[in-house]
Amino acid sequence: MSELPEELAAALAAAPDAEAAFEALPPSHRREYVQWVAEAKKPATRLSRAEKAVQRLRDHS
Repeated sequence: MSELPEELAAALAAAPDAEAAFEALPPSHRREYVQWVAEAKKPATRLSRAEKAVQRLRDHS
């Protein structure tokens, strides 16, 4: 799997519940989150997507 973008890694580290939900996902789903955050060109967009990912993980756990 691709390496976690630092924005997503930091957001997950700050939210242990979301991190646990992320780790419980199948590899293909984790890869989708990683790609979604990583493909953003602007740092602000990557940060925003990382925050949205944490919220989605919390909503679905």
